[in-house]
Amino acid sequence: MTGPVVIIEPSPDTPLVWFDIAIRGGAAADPRGVEGLHRHAALLARRGAGRRDRAELDETLDNLGAALEVGISRDALSLSGLALSRHLDAVIDLAADILADPRFDEAEHARLLRETPQVLDEIRDDDSALATRWFDWLCCPGHAYGRTSLGTEGSLARIERSAAIDLWRREVVADNLVIGLAGDVDEPTAARIVARLVARLPAGARPASTTMYEPAVAGPIATPVTPGRRVILVDKSDRTQAQLRVGHLSIRYGDDDTAALAIGEAVLGGMFSSRLMQEIRVKRGWSYGAGCALRRSRLPHWFEVWMAAGIEVAGPAIALTLELLADYAANGPTDDEVDFARDYLVGSMPFHVATARQRMQLAVRDAVFDLPPDYTAKLPVALAALTPADVRAACARCLSPASAVIVAVTTAEQAQASLEAAGAGTLTVVDHDEY
Repeated sequence: MTGPVVIIEPSPDTPLVWFDIAIRGGAAADPRGVEGLHRHAALLARRGAGRRDRAELDETLDNLGAALEVGISRDALSLSGLALSRHLDAVIDLAADILADPRFDEAEHARLLRETPQVLDEIRDDDSALATRWFDWLCCPGHAYGRTSLGTEGSLARIERSAAIDLWRREVVADNLVIGLAGDVDEPTAARIVARLVARLPAGARPASTTMYEPAVAGPIATPVTPGRRVILVDKSDRTQAQLRVGHLSIRYGDDDTAALAIGEAVLGGMFSSRLMQEIRVKRGWSYGAGCALRRSRLPHWFEVWMAAGIEVAGPAIALTLELLADYAANGPTDDEVDFARDYLVGSMPFHVATARQRMQLAVRDAVFDLPPDYTAKLPVALAALTPADVRAACARCLSPASAVIVAVTTAEQAQASLEAAGAGTLTVVDHDEY
């Protein structure tokens, strides 16, 4: 047993300690057809542990002026906390109970299963969240990141309490944890805290399921997906806008092209002066904003463009976006654009690492991605070493406009003809609550 990865960022100027405990695995490791299981297990573990039920656990935290929250991502579950220095041991004991002795109460299990569909309804009511949900599912059918961390009506019906318990016991082992501590904490204190967090955890190596994810379930498109562009119109009545997503599978965060693509995405859609903002918002007024980014994850993930265009210009906005992407993949940014974007990124980095908590959280994320804990912090050095030719070459390698997937959440009756005229590929219409 080698134990957890431990990251410490001391800052004794305030009597507070933040901690993040990442359990590698996450939504991408959900069993096929049981999407939502990791989220369910994490939330259920937080609803009572040790001798305390949910109400007693919450009351104890309130009395300590502390917080303990769970989170879910594609690659990890997390248990994050904040405590006054003088109450740190007491809060760590609560966190250790959640890790080692969650109650997985039957009544809370049933209550959570009743509550989760309400969250799904809220996403369906939010056009932006709905567009992201559909885009994730359909961008690269079969990819593990096509999984929904929330689940579907069908997958939620398959979640069993025993499966949540088994998942927790299998994945909450010391070798599968990344523990970050920031604030009023030194090396001896950190060692003592980590020892208490893992003391009651079962022995065992990092589970293979947290490194090798199953493919996602297929999407709702009736015909087989073939190479080339395709459009999915998610039909929702009475829309005045179209929430648009355009993108494709690209590299992983940490790939050799990561730094160069960071400059490339800043030029294309990461700043107000970016090409997308200037062409879509400033020149034409089609959308209040337009941006792009490579999703940050452990495995290769999407390069994605987003905007919310007026329904009457949804088609032209898609056509122009694809034109901009094609030109950018072929020619990349100019020398001046690279210099400006590099200065912007290097200049903004101090704002992302200004506090001990920020530095700790970035390092925990890097470790979850199987990168050195200082990978992101050292990106400015990598950025400074890049030439414009390097950035253009990375854009050519990483951008694939010819295989872009377009998702539009809007009203089919008003937008379908416009989207078909955009020449963006085969168009399929689906109901917004189909997924």
